[in-house]
Amino acid sequence: MKRSWVEVSRSRLQENVEAIRTRLSPSTRIIAVVKANAYGHGIQHVSKGLTDCGVHDFTVATLEEGVELREYVPKGKILVLHGCLKGEEKTFREHDLTAALFDDRTPPDDVKVEVKIDTGMTRLGVPWQEAQALVAGLNAQITGLFSHFASSDQDPDFTQLQLKRFQEATSDLPYPRHISNSAGLQFPEAQLDAVRLGLMLYGISSSPALDLVRPILQWKTRTLTIRPVPKGEPIGYYGKFVTQRDSLIGVLPVGYADGYNRLLSNRSQVKIRGELVPVLGQISMDLISIDLTDIPDPIVGEEVLLLEDEADSPISASAWAKALGTSPYEVFTSIGSRVERVAG
Repeated sequence: MKRSWVEVSRSRLQENVEAIRTRLSPSTRIIAVVKANAYGHGIQHVSKGLTDCGVHDFTVATLEEGVELREYVPKGKILVLHGCLKGEEKTFREHDLTAALFDDRTPPDDVKVEVKIDTGMTRLGVPWQEAQALVAGLNAQITGLFSHFASSDQDPDFTQLQLKRFQEATSDLPYPRHISNSAGLQFPEAQLDAVRLGLMLYGISSSPALDLVRPILQWKTRTLTIRPVPKGEPIGYYGKFVTQRDSLIGVLPVGYADGYNRLLSNRSQVKIRGELVPVLGQISMDLISIDLTDIPDPIVGEEVLLLEDEADSPISASAWAKALGTSPYEVFTSIGSRVERVAG
C-alpha cells in the first residue's frame, strides 16, 4: 500500500494546454519545461499527457534528465539547458538530444545546438550585442536561438527591453526563436516561433491576466496510527504543541524529508473526508501529527489530502508558497523521491 503519493491529473494537464493554445497564434509551438522531474509532478506521467495532446518539444536542465525523458518521448525535440559538457557528445548523439550553447566555446561535433542569448538575465548566454556575429561564424548544427525573461511577471518595461534586444540580435539569422516563459504570455508580441512554458502547464498562473489554467497535482497519504491523548500533553519534538482538550491524534507517514516543509509546523492543515484539520507540533523528518478529534470515528489507513489541486484552497501550492515566503516552484520541486507519482 502506498504511504504517500502525488496524483497528477492528465485530463487537467490537457485542459491547460488547450486553454494556453487559445492565447497563441497557430504557428507558435509550445515547448514544455519538464526539468526537475517535471517540477516534482513526475516526468513520465507529465510527458505522456503532453504528447497525447500534441506537445512534442521539451526542455530539461541536465543530460541525465534528457536521457530519462527520451525513454518516454521517443520522438520530438529535447533541449538540454546546461549544454553538452566535454565527454558527453556520444550520449547526446545516441539519444538525439539538443544542447544549449551559451558561450564562445567550440560547439560539440555532430551535436545539434540552440544558441542561448543573454538579453538581461546575466546568467548563461552569449551577450546580445555579440550574438549575431558569433552565430554567423559558427560551424554547427544550429536548430534555434533563445533567451530568457528575467522578470516578466513583475517588470513589463524590462521585459520589453529584453525582447527588443533579442529581436535586434536575431533579426538577420534564419533560425527559429523563443524567449517567452509562462508569465511572458502577457506579451503576445513575444510569442515568436515558440513559447517555453513551465509553471502554467502545471496550473499556476503568475498573473490575473493569465488565469486560465488549474493545478494538476494532489499530494495524498494515509493515517499510520491514531491514539487518544489527554488534555495537557505535549506533541512531538520540543513539545511545541500542548493539547488543549482530550484529543484523538493521528500520525501521518510523511515529513520534511518528503518535502512537507518544517516551517509549516503548527500552522498548516490537511484534509480528511473533505474537512480541514490542523497539523500539531513540529513536523518531523518522516512523521506529522494531526488533530482528528472532530472527525467522527476516524480509522487507521484513511486517505488524507496534504496538498490540494484547487487554486483557492488553504492547502494549495500557492497558499503554501505564501506561508513559506517562497514560490510554488519550490513547493513542487521539494516533493521528495520517496513520494510515488501516479496518474490521476
